[in-house]
Amino acid sequence: MNATFTKVVGVSFIILSILRLTPYINVTGKWLLYISIAAFFLILYDLMEFVIKRIMASKGLKLSKVLSSFRPLFLGCAVMAIIVLPNIKVAISVKEVNTYSDFFTLISLGIAIMLLGFKTESEESTSLEKSKGNEIREFLNSTEGEMIIKKYIEEQTIENNKKLIS
Repeated sequence: MNATFTKVVGVSFIILSILRLTPYINVTGKWLLYISIAAFFLILYDLMEFVIKRIMASKGLKLSKVLSSFRPLFLGCAVMAIIVLPNIKVAISVKEVNTYSDFFTLISLGIAIMLLGFKTESEESTSLEKSKGNEIREFLNSTEGEMIIKKYIEEQTIENNKKLIS
């Protein structure tokens, strides 16, 4: 998602949560359910984007336009959850509202935490691969590394000469 949009939405939710503690805003259970559904769509897109990028990278493929077409779909679903759902008249009990709200909140939180773990793991493995490559390069460029390479080349040359003589 667009980083600026994501930051603005995040700050908006933080401000909303602070205002919820004051008498300045009245938030109903249904409205929180719709916000939870919107958050679910946003985090679901983030998870899907991460998985698709990993699959494409492992297969050596470039990201297709399919991924970019999912962005407006999930963003649209999130916006509809906030704007359209509150205006649909649905007879639902407070208990059901609380159950669904808890479900969407908890599943979104679970996906977000899981995604943080996957992204951290991915960054660590990438960082480790880069550092291993740099360590090998540094070793090969060192005096000791050059001596080992020269010795190996000499051994291979002697071995090849023996094979040619035989």
